[in-house]
Parts: sequence; C-alpha cells; structure tokens
Amino acid sequence: MKKIFWLSCLLVSASFNLFSQVNIQRIFFDPVNPFMVKSIATQDSGRIILPEPQPLFSVVVDSVIYISGNNAQIKGDTLFFRLADSIRGWAVMERNFKPGLKFNVRFINTGKGLHRIENLVPFGENSNKVYITAAGTKEWPQYLCRSRLYRPGYGPVGVVLPDNAWHLGFSDFSVSLTLSHSLSLCGLSRRGARDKEKTDIDRWMITLKPGGWAEYSIYADCHAGDWHKGLRMMFQDRWLYDLPEFDNTMFKRSDLAWMKNSYLMVLQFAWDKKYYDYAQQKYTFYDNLSEYDSLTGGYDIYTLWPTWPRLGLDQRNQWDMYRDLPGGTGELRKQVEFTHKAGKKYFISFNPWDEGTRKEDQLKGMEELLRATDADGVVLDTRGSSSRELQAAADKVKPGIIMYSEGMAVPKDMPGIVTGRVHDALVMPPPVNLNKLIKPDFAIFRVLQLADDRIHRELAISFFNGYGVEINTMRPGRPAWMEEEYAYLGRTTRILRENKSVFNNESFEPLLPTLVDSVYVNSWDAMGKRLFTIYSVNPKGCNGQLFELVDASGAGPATTMMDQHHIVDLWNHEEVKAVVKNDRVFIPVKVEAFDRTWLNTRREGNAGCIAVFPALLSVQRTGSLLTFQGKVGDRIVITGENPTYRSKQHVYPATPTTVNYRDLFAKPVEKIVIQLFSGTELSDEVVITPGAAIPILISQPEKSFPASVVPKDMVDIPAGQFRFYTKRDPNTLDPFIAFPDYSDTVTISMLHYFMDKYPVTNRQYKYFIRQTSYLPKDTTSYLKHWLNGSPQKGIEDQPVVFVNMDDARAYAKWAGKRLPTEQEWQYAAQGKDLRKYPWGNKMDSLKCNYNLNYATPVTKFPRGGSPFKVMDMVGNVWQMTADVYDNGSYYYNIIRGGSYYHPTQSIWYVTGGPLPVDHPEMLLLIAPGLDRNATVGFRCVKDAE
Repeated sequence: MKKIFWLSCLLVSASFNLFSQVNIQRIFFDPVNPFMVKSIATQDSGRIILPEPQPLFSVVVDSVIYISGNNAQIKGDTLFFRLADSIRGWAVMERNFKPGLKFNVRFINTGKGLHRIENLVPFGENSNKVYITAAGTKEWPQYLCRSRLYRPGYGPVGVVLPDNAWHLGFSDFSVSLTLSHSLSLCGLSRRGARDKEKTDIDRWMITLKPGGWAEYSIYADCHAGDWHKGLRMMFQDRWLYDLPEFDNTMFKRSDLAWMKNSYLMVLQFAWDKKYYDYAQQKYTFYDNLSEYDSLTGGYDIYTLWPTWPRLGLDQRNQWDMYRDLPGGTGELRKQVEFTHKAGKKYFISFNPWDEGTRKEDQLKGMEELLRATDADGVVLDTRGSSSRELQAAADKVKPGIIMYSEGMAVPKDMPGIVTGRVHDALVMPPPVNLNKLIKPDFAIFRVLQLADDRIHRELAISFFNGYGVEINTMRPGRPAWMEEEYAYLGRTTRILRENKSVFNNESFEPLLPTLVDSVYVNSWDAMGKRLFTIYSVNPKGCNGQLFELVDASGAGPATTMMDQHHIVDLWNHEEVKAVVKNDRVFIPVKVEAFDRTWLNTRREGNAGCIAVFPALLSVQRTGSLLTFQGKVGDRIVITGENPTYRSKQHVYPATPTTVNYRDLFAKPVEKIVIQLFSGTELSDEVVITPGAAIPILISQPEKSFPASVVPKDMVDIPAGQFRFYTKRDPNTLDPFIAFPDYSDTVTISMLHYFMDKYPVTNRQYKYFIRQTSYLPKDTTSYLKHWLNGSPQKGIEDQPVVFVNMDDARAYAKWAGKRLPTEQEWQYAAQGKDLRKYPWGNKMDSLKCNYNLNYATPVTKFPRGGSPFKVMDMVGNVWQMTADVYDNGSYYYNIIRGGSYYHPTQSIWYVTGGPLPVDHPEMLLLIAPGLDRNATVGFRCVKDAE
C-alpha cells in the first residue's frame, strides 16, 4: 500500500483573481497553510468558504503519494519545497495568464540515486473529487491504457487520452451548492520542460537522474455546474492548453464534411485474395466490395494498400507499387468508379518514410496518383497529423480529399486534419475516449484487426463513444465468427448513421450518473432529440432503472419536457415507459447479459441506446390499419421486427397515409417499427406491439362470378359504411393465443354482395356431392355424422358439420360463391347500428338455439333474423369465415356465432352457446381429422355487380 506524506508548499500571495463565465472574482488560498485552497468569491454569492481546505496538488514519488499543504519556505514570489530526502523544488504562479490561473512546478533530484515522479493531480486525489490519474504499472498488459477517471461512489473507469497527454492529471470538485446553481473548482496538470540529459520520460512517469529536473504546469479555473462542465472546459474549450485558440477552417469546409458522417471503412492489402486472386490472375475486388453490405449497410470507405511490407524489395517507390498493379492506374480508376457507383469512397495510402527507394517528389507522386485514380482520401502511414502541404496537394486535384492519420491527432494538430484512428496498438482500450470530447466533429475510427480475435467489445465501445471502425484485414485469417460480429457491427453502425447529427456536435457528455455501477451512459443532443449510448461490463447486464433524465435546456423538470417527447430504446426498438418519482424522471434500460468468463476478453460487454424524441410522428392503429404522418421529414419507413440492413422496408411519404399492416409482411411479426426520416436522419420512431405475435392474414380475398339480381336462397346485403370492431365476450377468458386486434372501431366502406339466408344444410351438401362426386383426399372425420354417405333422417335441414375449410370452399366454388370475410359476416349480422345480436342488443332465447344442446333446423327461429334478414347466425353452429391467419407458430381460421354446445364444467373450455356477433373465435388448423368437428359449419356469399 502507498504511504501518504504532507508536502510543504506556499503561495506568494494570499489571494488571486480567477475570472470565468460564471462571474468568479477570486480564489483565496490559506495564508497559514499555503497552497491550500480555503475559499472563493463570486459576483453573485460573495465569499464562499470551502467545507475543507484543499491542496494544490498531489504527486507520486517512488510509489509514495505526497500531498501539498504544510511547512513551506518562501523566498520572494517563489515557494521552495522538499520531498522525501532528495527531491527539492519550487512552485510559482505565471503572471498575467488567462483564462484561469497557471502554476509552474519544478522537481529537482538533489540526491545520488534515481527517483520516479508520476501521477501529479491538481488539488490532489480524494474520494470526494472527480479526478484522472494513472493506474497499474509499467508491466501491466494494457500499459498504453492506464489512465483512469475516478468518481465518488463509483469504481474507476478507464479513459483514452491524447497521445501527448498520457501523463495528464485532472480534478474537479464542488465548492458551493445552492438551490439555484453549483460552483466547482477544476484543475488540469500537464508535463512541461525537462533536463533532457539527466531526465528520462515515458508516457506515464519521469525518471530523474542525479541533478536532473522536470517541470509540470497546473491550470486552475472555476465553473458552474458539475464535473462534466469542468471536463468540457479543460478538454473542449481550452484544448488541454495545447492551443491558444482552435482554427476551425478545416472543419468548416463543406467538401470535407462527409468524413464525419462516415462510420465504416476497410483497409486491404493488394495481394489479398479478396482483392486479387493470384491463382486465377484476376481481380476479385468487384465481387467482394459489397460482400457484407446486407449485414453492415456497406463500407463507407475502401482503402487499398499495395506498399509495405513489400516496399524496399527493389528500387520501386511507393507510387510505383500502385502503377505496377495489374492494369495500372487505369484499372485503379475503374475500381474507384465502381466504388463510387456503389455509394462508397476509395482511399490510397502514403508512406512518408519511403526515402530510400527510387527518388520522386512525394507530394507530387501523391497528387499524380490521386488525379489518375480519382481517389477520395489518403491514409497517412506513421503520421498522427497532416500538413498544409499535403492537404494543398490534394486540394489541387479535387475538393473533398481527406487526409486520414494513422494515429489520433493531438489537440495542437487537430486544426490541420479532420480524421484519425484509435490505433490497434492500444490493446483493449478503455470504455471512454476523451479525444471525442475535445473535438466531437473530428472523425474517429477504431482499428480492428480481424485476426486478433473477436471484435465485439471494440464495436460496443466505439459505438458508446459515437465513432466508427476501420476493419483492418492486413493479417491473414477470416474467422468463422465474422458474420456474427458483422451483424452486430451493422446494428451499431445503423444507429450511428441514422443519428449522425448528435454524434458530431459539442453536446457530448460522458459518464452520466447511473444507478448501477459498471453500466456506463454517455449523453448526446442535437436536432431536438437526445441519445444515450450505453456500455455495460456487468455480466448480469441491466434490466431496470439506470439513469435520471434531466432537461438539458434547464427550462424546468424533466417531467415537463416529457409532455412533448417520448422515449424509445433504439437498440431493442421498444417504447420505454419512464419512472417518475417526485418530479424526477428515471429511465429503465435493457442491456443483454454475457458470460462472466468473457470479462477482460474481446467478447466482454454489451451496448445499448436510448433516444428521447420530440413527438414528430403521429401513428394511430385501428385494428390492422395504421394511419400515420410526420410533422417534419420527407419519408416514413415501416419495418417488421427490429430494423436491420436485411429488413424489407416499406417507404411512404410523411403526409397522412393509411395502410393495412397485414398486407406488408409475408410472415408474422411481433412488432412494427415506424420511423420518420429527414433525409438520412432519424427524427422520430414509434413501435407498435399489438401482441406476442401479430397474426398475419394469409388468406387472399376471393371473388365469385358477380350476380345482378338476388340469387335464390340468398339475401341482398347493400353497400354502405360499416363501423367494424371485435370484442370478445367479457364472460370468456382472455385468449392464450392472440387474436387480430380490432378493438378500435374503424369505418369500412362495404361493397354490395349477397349472403346465404341460412347456413348450408346437410341436404344442400348432399346435392353438391351427387352433382360433383366430391371426395377429399383425407377423409378422416369427413361427414362423420352421416350414415352410409347420406344425412340421417331428421337432420337434413340442420347445418352441415364435420367439414373443413377445403370442403366448404369446394362447395362454394361449385355454387359460384365463396366464404365470407369476417367483416362481411359481421356486417350482415349486425347491420349499421353496432348491435350485439342480429335482432338487437339483448339476448333473446326465443330467437336462437339457446341451451338446447343439439343442432336445430336452420329455419327453426324465424324471428332471429339480422337487419338484412339473414337467419340463424348465432347459437346453432359456428360458421367459418374466409379469414386464415398465421402468427408465426399457428395457423387459425376465424369462426363466428357460437354453437349449441356449451360445456360449463370448467372455465378452460371454449365458450359456446349463442354469442354476440362481434365476438370472434379461432379454429386452430392442423389436419382434416381435427379440423372437421360437430359444431362448425358455414354459409356462403356472392359478389354483386
């Protein structure tokens, strides 16, 4: 365990001014214990005494933490201090520095041995602060990724820092909290000058030889709000003090803006079989460029690399390697044209270290190759930055050519380049990349080597940080898991592409407070919508309340904001119901669990995404009808199940539209996702989930040969407006298998048709058989109640039963008729006044077969007719309709009317007896032997001219 000592420090004055956007007037340091911050003053609040004095810094020397505070010596404006036995130094404030304060601190080795200095943290490490420092040791496997961000109440989180800031220290803590606002003090430390002969450095520490010295700079300022505002101030507004100001010229160029909206690129060797097949001596590039488009939506950028490791084998330089590919630059231009037609970009590579082969002006060579091929960008090998000369050479060729660095540009270089990589040398990088915070519209790509192992963790983390990936195929190997991971890549990339506005602006706020540790949340905001990307390293995942939704505008409580917004889980495409407690809004989140053995491997972790959308998409569902429109946008896209790049999309204008969703999907779907787009940007999403599985109507509407007059034994059903709905009788159990949802009344324009006055009888069916010799292939239970092929005496005028749909359709076809749809049956039974029974709204046992427990002749109840005089519609036998549904697991036919059979010994029986005409029942279909039964018959309809 590290020991802690108190470092003696002194400030040259008891107080200094510190100005910021929150009207801070002064920070006061304790004159008795110099370098201990005691109080601050603001224009609004006056002087604020800190609950506890805070040190100026803490530092680790030879694995021991020292904290500033006591027993300093002052000489003029300079503080002199001593650490342990051999480290001496001083600290002095830089006059006229702004914004904020700057202190220069020097450490000198006055002894004879080596001393290591590391982890200088402004205002000191403390469990009550948010701070950044390094963890682990030089021997740690992830040595390049040692930086950790510490937050009170949470475990440390790994963060990626710029390449020139691995040694960075940061801290932020509240000094005042009122009902109106909070005020915090923020500090940043950077490594400075050193004695290069007697001081060695690596990314994390300084090693002082005897007589060696090194300096650090400590920057301090105040801000309103919590630690996120301090992090933004130091990283995004001050650029880590690498720059006095940021020149945004490159980022304002419209021709280069396309890069920040790109999220997927591939880098490929020229000798890869997927590019050129040596055995066949032919280009395979054309066949393979779009190989994974259906999983990922396609690469945004293709990069060809024909140089290293073959460069230097002979005198040819890097540009000669391109020229000598089969077909030369003419062939390359064809590839670029092919790539452009596929909606993608094409990059070449540049090796600036190529100085020992055939001499050729490198800028001129690059320019000529770009011009000859019409390529769109250049990968800058071994470079973390570009140059004015490189970009100028590209600009001479055409607008929009991108310089893409091998590493991440540090803040001082970012103004000269708009994109770069998180290099794969960073093995298992931490969850949070603070480079994204520095310049959110700087296009970042994480390099993924397919040969290294699974890419799941890196895909999830890249998505969490709002940037894309570079699939690097240089190392040999195309693992069997590629398609699985590419499908996951398609999931992350689709959300990035459809919400690119939020990932490219300065609203990025990392690591929101969460109710569950090890499940991290980042916040993004643009175009009126907010997105929250989620990354979980908790093997249990998450399924419950995770974070609080706060109105970013500060206009009021989040409950007020929710009046015009709604919440959607974009990862799982589910509507989210927020939990409101005392005017606070908490968001439940669902993130998948994973195997605990995957921790600390490339398979660990899972992603999620929550969106808060303004209510711009209006959707009403009435039965199977969807009516929708967008307040903004140019198109509405409907998808069955979760949208993927393989999903069939149904596209409509954003103007008011009504569709029947059962006509859209070939197979049953459990959900319908309706999305509103403005260009490629997702503006809103509504998810419809009518049941566990939405039944799909698979029977096709039939037409009979139309009649101009009412056929014999049929009733005229005139055209008219019909208010259709279905409602299962309240005395029946809720269905275990979902029915089509027609619970909302919809007005339907019914066409003119004719319906059989009575159900088809045994007598009529016998005549049909005599005329046609009809016999089904499977005769199991066929006309089981007949004797020797004929109806028994006394049942001739009862409805025919023990027939299935095929038998009924055969009869209807012979008669020039067809089976009625469910809507036609109900319209004929109910008329236009929404009555519950054919004769009215009350059950009448004298008008139907009521509790007789046997079938009766169809003419027995002449007073039971419908408004159109259709008879025997309820209580005698169930009547088939033409409607057959598929819910993904089962096929079933809708039957209507109830039957004479009504077992009451258990609630689990199918409800029988006469039932209201709006009550649907299902006949689960399997095979003729079961489908034919004693209580189901049918009647027919015929179309009118």
